[in-house]
Amino acid sequence: MTAPVYVILLHYPMVNRRGQPVTTAVTNLDIHDIARSCRTYGITGYYLVNPLKEQHDIVTRVLNHWKSDRALEVHPKRAEALSRTQIKATFEEVFEEIRETHGEDPEVVMPDAKPLPTAVSYTSYREVLADPKRTRPSVIVLGTGWGVSDTFYPAVDRFLAPIYGPESAGGYNHLSVRAAAAIILDRLFGC
Repeated sequence: MTAPVYVILLHYPMVNRRGQPVTTAVTNLDIHDIARSCRTYGITGYYLVNPLKEQHDIVTRVLNHWKSDRALEVHPKRAEALSRTQIKATFEEVFEEIRETHGEDPEVVMPDAKPLPTAVSYTSYREVLADPKRTRPSVIVLGTGWGVSDTFYPAVDRFLAPIYGPESAGGYNHLSVRAAAAIILDRLFGC
């Protein structure tokens, strides 16, 4: 990868199982596991997006724990991975921060569990990311709950295809976001 790549885990705007708009809760495992996957694959930064103050307090407490001298001594690799993790209230806040850092709008890329006619394969997007002339940052947006609300879709520049197992499109397709993140990062950046 030549240009910076970020991962965002959205907790809003999500939908619940009935398709109603909701804000989902941050889980401790999502903080840790996705941060570790991001660090493994050389991702520039990992953002959690949640508008609720209480959720910010929880994430801040977890991240501060991993900045302590004791955590740095006992689990330095986890502390290193979590040092690249931040929480923000809105996607727009993250987008603007990345734009200011790199001087151009990031490309927003999102996998979807539903097959979309415009979705690109991981192989095809991997080639885009490998272009040595590429400078535009990328943002890989992941969702929680029962998926990202389609009200977010206008912000997406490129959709990635669903992740299918050996049963393909007709089989079981309900991965945890942690597992999906690891698979996506491996498909895009793995050896």
